[in-house]
Amino acid sequence: MTDELPPLESSTYDPASMPASSLSTFRVSFYRRPWFLILISVVVVIAVSIISDLPSHVSKAHDRVTQNDTIAAINGDIAPCVYSVKESFSFYNESLAGSLTASDRSQIPSLLVGDQTACSFASGAVYDLTNNIEVTDTKAGRHIDQMLATEVTWVTSDALAAIEAIQNLFVHPGDRKYIKDLTKQEALLTKDRLIAIDDVKAASKIDGVLTKPSLPILPHLTGT
Repeated sequence: MTDELPPLESSTYDPASMPASSLSTFRVSFYRRPWFLILISVVVVIAVSIISDLPSHVSKAHDRVTQNDTIAAINGDIAPCVYSVKESFSFYNESLAGSLTASDRSQIPSLLVGDQTACSFASGAVYDLTNNIEVTDTKAGRHIDQMLATEVTWVTSDALAAIEAIQNLFVHPGDRKYIKDLTKQEALLTKDRLIAIDDVKAASKIDGVLTKPSLPILPHLTGT
């Protein structure tokens, strides 16, 4: 006698019939996928960056006070260098005019070293100027920030290089190389002063009259 197997029943695959626990391992919501989380993170970072770059919205009166306080702090920090570059220019002109005594000449080298330091990053005032001045980020503040950058150049590049050229000319009187360098720095001191003033004028058109930068009009150097 032959045992016959019962006929197989045809069945259609139905995912819905699978246990919920097995289906959940395959269904991963798109917002939980790693690529989506990374994309969201990038978008958030970009959005925060854009928002932080937007000018702050404050009243003109309040901004004027804030920007004037900043300019006052900048003027205070550049004061030692301003004094030093004036002093070095005076030494140079007096030397060419023959009005320095032997005692004066003996003291000038060390005084010029002090002048040089006052306009360098070794100066506490210059350190404060380049590290501790924070300009409020408004429309007017953008111009004050540009003024700050120009004044840093005036102090740490133009003035410092001019003083160094004068130092060399006291050691090598009449040296054409140093006279040429001094002439260049003298022109840059004038140029950058005017740029800084223009930056404040642009800010003043937005906020009202602001304090001028205390960059001086320097006397012309004899022979340059």
